[in-house]
Amino acid sequence: MTRHLFRLIWNRKRANFLIMVEILCAFIVLEGVVLFATRYANNYRQPLGFSIDRVWQVRVDKRTVGPRQPGDEKAVSAAHAATLRQLANTLHDLPQVESSCLSFTAPYQGAAWGSGFSLGGRQIGYAMNIVTDDCAKVLGIDLLRGRWFSREDDGVAWKPIVVNESFARDVFGDRDPIGQDVRPDPDPEEDRRRAARGDEPEPPMRVIGVVREFRQHGEYANPEHYIFKRTTFAPDEVQMLRLLLIKLRPGTAPDFEETLATRLRDVARDWSFAIRPMALAREDKLQQYTIPLTIGGIVAGFLLLMVGLGLTGVVWQNVTQRIREIGLRRAKGARVEDIHRQILGELVVMTSLTLLVGVLLVAQLPLLSLPALVGVITPGVLVASVVISVVAIYLLTVACGWYPARLATRIQPAEALHYE
Repeated sequence: MTRHLFRLIWNRKRANFLIMVEILCAFIVLEGVVLFATRYANNYRQPLGFSIDRVWQVRVDKRTVGPRQPGDEKAVSAAHAATLRQLANTLHDLPQVESSCLSFTAPYQGAAWGSGFSLGGRQIGYAMNIVTDDCAKVLGIDLLRGRWFSREDDGVAWKPIVVNESFARDVFGDRDPIGQDVRPDPDPEEDRRRAARGDEPEPPMRVIGVVREFRQHGEYANPEHYIFKRTTFAPDEVQMLRLLLIKLRPGTAPDFEETLATRLRDVARDWSFAIRPMALAREDKLQQYTIPLTIGGIVAGFLLLMVGLGLTGVVWQNVTQRIREIGLRRAKGARVEDIHRQILGELVVMTSLTLLVGVLLVAQLPLLSLPALVGVITPGVLVASVVISVVAIYLLTVACGWYPARLATRIQPAEALHYE
């Protein structure tokens, strides 16, 4: 029977080729949408690494009054550091504030800081943030091992860092990372530039704590290596402290925002502050993922609808043109079920051949070094998206062929004799 179906498909290869092209286009578009949807669903199940419950963010816009002269950068940085310390003390004294900290960036923020180094010939990339000592309390960051930043780190000869589990595993393997220095491969070019500037060698980074995960960009973002660095309002770091993060006590009224803004402006009259609950930042960030996916889903839906309507019409026309063939089969004893299975069988075989080509094309995606696909194409996500797309295309084609196949079963043997 299968060989007979292939023969029938080959005999009408021109018309069937157009059907197969339509199915292939629908599969490719659907696979693209399902791939990203599957990726988001998989990422949503992963640990986030923080909590934004009752957390507000305050964006700080530092301003310097009066004209600036060459060489004033150190004085300006010192003044900004003093003001930031005053702001931190002010927040600490407010009864509505449970804890507070300063940082360069925060969860659900567009600002990101990435870096990397070479280790044993491998390139290790990571995202990074500089924070003050209380950020673990504000964001509810749980430590797996070691400790968070504290006054114990004052005056040490290394740079204390807290890393996430994936970074520790990739850099240190099975060794305990606590107390270990991160030792990148030597970079002679960077050493020459540093020597030419007369700079002191950078102190090593030493791991003092490990967190399970920290996905700054939210639930739909891919897991990545992450490093926290400690800041003590050093002049070369103070300009990067852009956010005040505040964890409110339970039951704090929303009108506290006005009180908070007034107290902050009392300390830094020339600065501006933008206060916002982090829950709103989360909504905006998640929309950056869901809106493009929704648009892609709508486009794919319209394409599938057009393919479905076209496929139904083509199969219907195909049945109409094959009255003699179907009538003769009925005259030779073919049952209604046999005719129905034949029409749907031809459609399923064509769909299978098309999907075989489509799956082979999709299987090449992991081999492409496209920036949009980095971190997206994992074996589990790819297989799941292909299975979902294949099942959806099969359901579409069978649904489109079901009614024309039913029409074919109504053809009587006598109609083959009256056909002109």
